[in-house]
Amino acid sequence: MARKKQPLPHYRNTYPDSLATQEELKLEGLKPGRPEPAALLEYERGDISGLCGLHERAEAVPLDQPSPAPRTDQ
Repeated sequence: MARKKQPLPHYRNTYPDSLATQEELKLEGLKPGRPEPAALLEYERGDISGLCGLHERAEAVPLDQPSPAPRTDQ
């Protein structure tokens, strides 16, 4: 029987410094250390709103490093 996934933390317009969007990591020469986001960000900026993934800064890897394979133990 498959384990039920825990819901991701959800932030609105602000989030802890330990998390970053993929674009923020890219500007720092990094990319997410795993394909799944650690949390979700709901943002609103003027007439624009959306939802994006947030990744752990501590797990980020350099852009030129190969990404790990997706986890299959879920």
